[in-house]
Amino acid sequence: MNFKSYPFQFGLRLIGIILSITLGLYLAQKFNLFFTLLVLMLLILVQIWDFWRYQSSLIRETKKFLESARFGDYSTRFELASKGGVFADLEEEFMLLLTQLKTSRASQDNQEALLGEILKNINLGILGINGNKEIFLINEKAQEILDIPPFQKWERLSERIPELKSLIGNFDFTGRKLWEHNTNGKKTELYLDLQHIKLKDETFHLISLSNLHQEVEEKEIDAWHKLIRILAHEVMNSVTPVVSLSETVSTMLVTEDGKKKNITDLEEQDLDDIREACKTIVRRSKGMLSFVDEYRKLTQLPAPAKEVISIKTLFEDCLSLLQASAKKQNYVIRYKLDQQRLALNADRKMIEQVLVNLIKNALAAMPANHAGEIELSAKLAENGVVIRVSDNGEGIEDDLINQIFVPFFSTRKNGSGIGLSLSKNIMKMHGGDLKVQSQEGVGSSFLLQFKD
Repeated sequence: MNFKSYPFQFGLRLIGIILSITLGLYLAQKFNLFFTLLVLMLLILVQIWDFWRYQSSLIRETKKFLESARFGDYSTRFELASKGGVFADLEEEFMLLLTQLKTSRASQDNQEALLGEILKNINLGILGINGNKEIFLINEKAQEILDIPPFQKWERLSERIPELKSLIGNFDFTGRKLWEHNTNGKKTELYLDLQHIKLKDETFHLISLSNLHQEVEEKEIDAWHKLIRILAHEVMNSVTPVVSLSETVSTMLVTEDGKKKNITDLEEQDLDDIREACKTIVRRSKGMLSFVDEYRKLTQLPAPAKEVISIKTLFEDCLSLLQASAKKQNYVIRYKLDQQRLALNADRKMIEQVLVNLIKNALAAMPANHAGEIELSAKLAENGVVIRVSDNGEGIEDDLINQIFVPFFSTRKNGSGIGLSLSKNIMKMHGGDLKVQSQEGVGSSFLLQFKD
């Protein structure tokens, strides 16, 4: 029997108190022994104090263990387990809890370390401000952009950069603003983006900063790289067979010792081969000239001759041009207008060219034996007129959708890759934009967005 176990110690003390009280009551009724009763009462008080002290020590040990766990000391042991009984069961549950806490804490530490590395290497300045205007997050890029130490108070940062405080105000907006920041006499154009995150009852403000010039420059370099790759691809496709055929013809026109052959020395088969080679060289050369001409068209667009044009008339003209071609393939082209008198101020020929390009692309995107439908629609949006060209074709693959506006990129075998680039440039010259929405197997929609 374990005499140190909690049940035994608890029961022993409780029985002792009960027996002492019972004995005291018995003596008080039977005998008038004042001194004996006094001693017995003192004994009862001592027993109660000992019982309280014993229970308090258990509570202290339990509290000590829980505090150790709360402060991350997962090596601590529950020392009361030696008392057996319920404390042994408690130790088992506590150790399971410690293991879970340790695993959770390790996972949290890993996530915090990963977040720290991301914030350290990301090409954005990040600042986080809590509801008490305390800066709980500021990465190295933000310190570099703003040329500041890691401030902990928004008030201190506002004193250092007053124009930032003027721009942010009371954190009462959401979105992006352009900011010309002056650091040591050097002006830097920045994009400042403010977002708000609400967790429980507290709102956190997240500020991101990016260098506008660097962002634009990186996009320009990326665009040039894409263009150069496509140009190199097209040039090599045309030049390589021309060089190969030229070498073949040159070999056929000389003898083995390097002397020129007379035309009479050539066999009929050799002459046929030379004629075919020359035809191929001419064809590929014309293809190269056509390619250069397409590039010239892309880079030398005239300024738009704007006029007020009826969208209904514009749609009807486009349909009259392409309806016959669509019917031959059993496809349907239609238009829909919510407002019959809707008009826009644009170059009629240019916008018609954009619509024709998009409709032709939609016709080409239709799979064989498919009930193809193309719809033109227009509406007056908040910022201006939006024309939509939708089809129910194959759609565009996700990994290609970001490349379709790159000059000379085409998903079709015989496509020039110039139509969408030209169309986007035309829309840019009108102060608008051309965007695409697509889903594989469902279809695509191209949006011509005009601004008032």
